[in-house]
Amino acid sequence: MIIYVHQACNKTFYGEKCAKVCSTNCVDQQCDHVTGYCISCVEGRSGDLCVKSVGSEGGGGGGDSIIPAVIGAVVAVVVITAIIVGFIIWRRRKNRPDEEQEAEEGVSRNGGARNLSYTGAALELDTNKRSSKHKQFVEKASQTPSGMFNNGYEKSSEGDTDEDVRNNAHAIRLGRNTALPVEALKEYILQHSSDSHFKDEFSSIPMANSSPQTLGLAPGNIKKNRYKNIIPYDSSRVLLRVDQTKDQSDYINASYVTGYEERETFIASQAPNDLILQDFVRMIWEQRVDRVVMLSNLVELGKKRCSMYWPVDGEEEFGEVNVRLLTTHVFAQYTIRHLQLSQSKEPARPVTQFHFTAWPDKSVPESPWGLRVMAVLGSGPVLVHCSAGVGRTGTFIALCNLLREAEDTGKMNFLDTLWKLRQDRMHTIQTVAQYVYLHKAALVGHTVAGSTIQVKDMNARLAALESEKPDTKSALSYRREFEAVVAACDATINQYNESTQQPEESVYQNTSGVADKRKNRLSNILPNQAFRPVLIAEAHKEDTYINAVLVPNLTRDNHDLLTQLPLPSTVTDFWRLVTQFNVGLVVAFDLDTMDSDQTIGDFLPKSEKKPFENDRYLVETEPPRESTVAWEFPLTVHQKAVSGMGNSVPLLHKTLTLLACKDHKLDPESVLELQYKIKSCRLSKKSRIIFMCRNGADQCGLMCVQSILLDRLEADQCLAVPVAVGSIKAIRPQVIPTVDQYKCLYRVLKLAHESKNVYGNVGDGSL
Repeated sequence: MIIYVHQACNKTFYGEKCAKVCSTNCVDQQCDHVTGYCISCVEGRSGDLCVKSVGSEGGGGGGDSIIPAVIGAVVAVVVITAIIVGFIIWRRRKNRPDEEQEAEEGVSRNGGARNLSYTGAALELDTNKRSSKHKQFVEKASQTPSGMFNNGYEKSSEGDTDEDVRNNAHAIRLGRNTALPVEALKEYILQHSSDSHFKDEFSSIPMANSSPQTLGLAPGNIKKNRYKNIIPYDSSRVLLRVDQTKDQSDYINASYVTGYEERETFIASQAPNDLILQDFVRMIWEQRVDRVVMLSNLVELGKKRCSMYWPVDGEEEFGEVNVRLLTTHVFAQYTIRHLQLSQSKEPARPVTQFHFTAWPDKSVPESPWGLRVMAVLGSGPVLVHCSAGVGRTGTFIALCNLLREAEDTGKMNFLDTLWKLRQDRMHTIQTVAQYVYLHKAALVGHTVAGSTIQVKDMNARLAALESEKPDTKSALSYRREFEAVVAACDATINQYNESTQQPEESVYQNTSGVADKRKNRLSNILPNQAFRPVLIAEAHKEDTYINAVLVPNLTRDNHDLLTQLPLPSTVTDFWRLVTQFNVGLVVAFDLDTMDSDQTIGDFLPKSEKKPFENDRYLVETEPPRESTVAWEFPLTVHQKAVSGMGNSVPLLHKTLTLLACKDHKLDPESVLELQYKIKSCRLSKKSRIIFMCRNGADQCGLMCVQSILLDRLEADQCLAVPVAVGSIKAIRPQVIPTVDQYKCLYRVLKLAHESKNVYGNVGDGSL
């Protein structure tokens, strides 16, 4: 085992290899050998680095004579308190029988001057040691007080930095064996989702170090920072080229961030505003960036978070750089734009922008299944930005590095990754929620790594999945792949709530309490509150609950619906769902059991002459069209006027289609034929589809997932079965309950490809 110890320095020096000199404002020029903070200040100075002038603000006559006395009293109190606390800690340590347990926790208890020891991963404390890319940076700059990072400035919009994290910035708890085997990650997440472990671990890493930010705080550059508390370190900032004949600056609020084992280089940047828009595009050109990851939207919470650095269509000039939009492909949780940049007579360069649109400001995505990263790694540095360029940006870069590490070593070192990020850019990963989300996204990313394949590789993939080799741990099989997806879903179903720390089962508690129990057919299949459609109350005391969930399709997030067949008590709620959520197609299973199953409510017309009617709705039909897999019923829904809620709800007439499916076994041939039927019955891309069966998960879940997969196959000739299954199963865990259904998904895709070999390539194929 190798132990890395930060050596003690002579009293007037500090830092790695004792290469830095303590401030002359320190008494006897003595300072902490790690941080450089003065032991005490010379008269007239205060602060960690003794750079603040005492009494320089306010205060009239007589104030100067009082201040030294006050300082002396305060120092005395602090010293006495420190002695008492130190004595208590010493007594506790003496009485503890197991010193090894304390070492496992990685808590430094060495008293005043910290001798930080790191075992396992060698964590580099010298902020001047960088990759070769960093050697061009400015090294000489004056020291900036670390207190300036957090006090007196507005906070960034990337989620409020946790107050207790700032207060505990120096409680370093890096210990040995912080690298976690990937096979243990699921249980690790489940074990700590309801305790304070993630919060404690996150709090152990300082949000920033004392590296200078002189250039970012220069008078001419302050206005170029979106947020006054997010400033790049001089040692890792990106330098723009300066043309001396033009009024240009080399400053932009962006930092180089080293990838895992320096395999990639990232640029973490704030989003451009109008003032630095040309500089931002100039940075893309000068740094030869070919991949841009955008994690914010242009407007969030009613505020402009990013200026548009690409044209709506055609081309646009940004200073001396021309940007042309070639193609735009919109998916449920991300958009891919292919751009072309050119300048003067130099050859044009392609740039691909991956715009993740489902990451809300000051929060984390509802599910980690929509964020996929490996395709963003290009030949040049990868530019990643959100609004401030630290919270979401840091989480994404950390995810890339962790997946690289898992691929290389079979382990993920979250604490090491967080530490290293913050040596390159302050405040990266800003909240506990983002840190927890990173663990879940890393589990998902590792689970689906390499599972998205081109259609040309389909046969080889299926052959590998078909061959069960239980004696080979790394062998592919349907069962092993399916079980890995299930395991990842188990750990990522609910989002961690750092204030309430709710257990998983609370995610499925119904907001209306006891009244809702009568609206659930099965007590173990309940909607996740994050994805539950909320009905509009149109009558007095009308409930808003229905046992249904919103799920993504290929191009729209939270678009289609999974629900159970109506109970007698929820028939009106079902038609409220249809009318309020603009449903154009209902795909229903188990309708042939309505006469024998008393739990299924009467909600459909008996014939064209016998419409369904209750006090709220009249539903009419026309003669059905029959195929080998379903009956197709055209329906017209008439909503009656409702009073009692102020203004009465107007009459409504809505048309839609009901596909009553015949086959319960759903062999691949029947599934594919039914999918073609669904596609032909879609009224428009804007109208929603309801997939429903008796329990709201089994057959309807299979059809929902298969629909996404076939749309993806047609869009970009790719198969991504684990991603599609996980995306829906994380919302409705009972979807795709067996390995047989999982196999069916693949076999339908193979059958579809064999029966129709021409697909339009409109996507990127890499996500």
